[in-house]
Amino acid sequence: EAKEVNMQYQEKMEFLAKMPLMKRLPKDQHPIVASICIPQDFKKGDKIIKQGDAGNEFFVIRTGVATVHQSIDGAPPKRVATLKVGDYFGENALLRDEPRTATIIADCDMTTLKIKRENFQEEKLNEKLQFANRRAVGAGGIALQKAKPPSLKTKDEVKLISDALRRNENLATMTALDDTKVAAFVAVMWKEELKK
Repeated sequence: EAKEVNMQYQEKMEFLAKMPLMKRLPKDQHPIVASICIPQDFKKGDKIIKQGDAGNEFFVIRTGVATVHQSIDGAPPKRVATLKVGDYFGENALLRDEPRTATIIADCDMTTLKIKRENFQEEKLNEKLQFANRRAVGAGGIALQKAKPPSLKTKDEVKLISDALRRNENLATMTALDDTKVAAFVAVMWKEELKK
């Protein structure tokens, strides 16, 4: 039994070490994170979290895919993002007692690692780990901007945007930016003129 527990711990450590999110945390804290992670499975169609509900758990996807649905100003929920292996959600619940800002639904059978707020704060990880501010999914009282149609871009603009995305440390904590993801970001961006 002890051997099995040690193997599970080792698997968690190996998985967490590959996550971009862990780059924001000193390496000596990684074993603490692994020790408070609880495996949790979901079936296709399960609502993992629901917008508006109180939340106190954070999830990292080990296997499977989930979709993020969000309702703005009482409108029917719209699919706003897809989450894959290594992506995380529910981070606001680790830091604050506030309602969930989106609904996450399992697109297929999934395995996750879950951390509860009380364990996270007992270990004082809230003082050592900063999450990227994801306004599109985690509005937290900030007014959401309306999306606009993508702008046509010159080759120089595509290069400028691509380089900026690859250098962005906040994005690096959420996902590995391969060429396909960078191209998808570039494709949906629009140009805005801002006054001084």
